[in-house]
Amino acid sequence: MPVLRVGNTRVFSHRVVRLTLDSGAVIELSAGHPTADGRTFGELHAGSRLDELHSVESVEVVPYRHDATYDILPTSSTGTYFAGGALVGSTLSSADRRGF
Repeated sequence: MPVLRVGNTRVFSHRVVRLTLDSGAVIELSAGHPTADGRTFGELHAGSRLDELHSVESVEVVPYRHDATYDILPTSSTGTYFAGGALVGSTLSSADRRGF
């Protein structure tokens, strides 16, 4: 799937939610980052379903070691994409999909 837009946000002393999924995949996203179904990663806990195929084994809040966070907006009609094999939402505006 082509990427319509890439965004970044400068951060300082930022913390992220580290999820370990039942597949063994580990993904780190900001607490406010949306899931594919509109919840946020900060709302998830062990035992939560992340998507139809993945449940959360563990959740930690950890320091983020980079100076910016990043997100993509795919050209899909849903604005969702895969991270660590799991379906997640985008923080970028659906209005940016004009013409697709």
